[in-house]
Amino acid sequence: MTLEKETTVAKLARERLFAGIPDEDVQLALAICQRYGLDPLLRHVVLIPGGKDRRHNVYITRDGLLHVAHASGKAWSLEVEEPKRMENPYTGKPDIYLRGRVRVYDPDTGREQVFEGGVWFSEYAQKGGSWNSHPAAMHQKVLEVFLLRRAFDVAVTPVEEMGVDHVESASMPVSPRLPKPSEASRLLEQLGLAHDRETARRLASLVVGREVQGYADLGPDEAEAFLARLRALVKEMEEADIPITDRADIVRGYVDAGEVPEAEEVEDAG
Repeated sequence: MTLEKETTVAKLARERLFAGIPDEDVQLALAICQRYGLDPLLRHVVLIPGGKDRRHNVYITRDGLLHVAHASGKAWSLEVEEPKRMENPYTGKPDIYLRGRVRVYDPDTGREQVFEGGVWFSEYAQKGGSWNSHPAAMHQKVLEVFLLRRAFDVAVTPVEEMGVDHVESASMPVSPRLPKPSEASRLLEQLGLAHDRETARRLASLVVGREVQGYADLGPDEAEAFLARLRALVKEMEEADIPITDRADIVRGYVDAGEVPEAEEVEDAG
């Protein structure tokens, strides 16, 4: 893939698949794609919220692992045995055990390597979704990614090993919703910038530390930071009795200088 094509793919992925996700998380996903020759547009990787800090974890999908296997240049085969109902020795309860193996033939050495393993149904099954409608298929997917990941030395956790089908993960909420833009519009109006979109855009870029095209281009945390700065500026200007007609000029002066106006500095400027 040429550098120009990589840039185009990364841009499309950022805009269409990873919109609203923090840049550092997207960059990590794209770096992993580059490392393993994956295509984010084909859902070879997915980003799923990982906790209260709103960060996203990168997972490879079964399709991504199959791509790595096919691109390896090695002859390989995947075998899955019939599922067996038996007692799970770890829980002491009835369970379903599925076993299989991946055979990889290395033409350079003439050797065949066999990677074997098995997975218990109860250790991965989830309530609802594909686990209810297609439990056998989901169980087999877990086994397949379990084996492929080890056979082709992939360090990224497969999303199916988390009990999630990659098709379902595509419809999961990828990030909290942005605060409503109406508040940003109201605050900008109070700063005299209601009709100066370019200054508002440049101010937002300075606040979040990267170039943005508008409010919709901000991530949730970035939008909160931008709104917090606007609220502080409005509050200080109102307390300093700075007229709206002068507020816009003060903000423009800082933005033209490439600086983010601090509330206390604005009060002094008034």
